[in-house]
Amino acid sequence: MDAIVILVKAWLRQLLEPAQTSRTDSFVWSDKRPKGKQVASGLRIVGGLLTGFLVLMVVLVGLSKLSEDQPSGGSSFFAWWVALALAAILMLWTANRWAPFVAAFFFGPAVVKILAVLVFEQDTYYSSHSISRKALAELLVYSLAVVALTARFVGKRPASVTVFDRLALTFFVFTSLSEVVVPNPFLQWPLFAGTGGLLASWMAERFTRVKRTRRHHAHDPEIPIAPLGR
Repeated sequence: MDAIVILVKAWLRQLLEPAQTSRTDSFVWSDKRPKGKQVASGLRIVGGLLTGFLVLMVVLVGLSKLSEDQPSGGSSFFAWWVALALAAILMLWTANRWAPFVAAFFFGPAVVKILAVLVFEQDTYYSSHSISRKALAELLVYSLAVVALTARFVGKRPASVTVFDRLALTFFVFTSLSEVVVPNPFLQWPLFAGTGGLLASWMAERFTRVKRTRRHHAHDPEIPIAPLGR
C-alpha cells in the first residue's frame, strides 16, 4: 500500500512539473544511429500513434454511449465512465507528446482545405454537402484560432507543457469529440469552452514568460548600477 502511495505522489509531482514537448522536426533522411536504436525509435512512434488512435476511439465511443437517450445497463454505463476517466488520465499524462499534433496534423490541413473550398468551389458544392459558406467561414475562423493557440508546441524549440496546458488540451479534445458525437448548431458551447481553455492556457503561458523576462532583466548583472547617493 505504501508503495502505491509513493508511486501516486511521484506521478502527481511529475504531472505538476512542466514537461518538454516532443519536437516535430526531428526527422532526418540520414539517420546515423545504430540499427537497433532506429528500430526501437520506429516502434515507439508506431506504438504511440496506435495508442493515441485507440484512446481517441475510446473517448468517441464512450461519449456516444453516454449520450444515448436510453443507455444500456448500469454496469455498462459505469464501465464507460471508467474508460473515459482512464482515457483522460492517459491524455493528461502524455499531453507533451501529442500536443504538437493538434496544430500540425489536425487543424493545419483543415485550414488549407477550407480555404481551397471557399476560394475555388461553386455554389453546387455547398448544396451537395449541406453546408453554407457562412458555416464554412466560421469553421475556418475556429480552426485558425486553434492553430494560433497551439502553434507554440510546434517547431525546433516548442514551449514546455505545464499542468494547465495538459488540462486545457485534454478538455479541448473531449469537447471537440463531444461535438462530433452530438452535433449542435455550429460553434455552440462545447467548442467555445474547449477553445476558451486553450486561450486561458495560452494567456497563462504568456504571463509567465513576461514575468520571467522581467525578473531576468531585474537581475541582469550587465545592467549598469547607479552610483550611491544619486
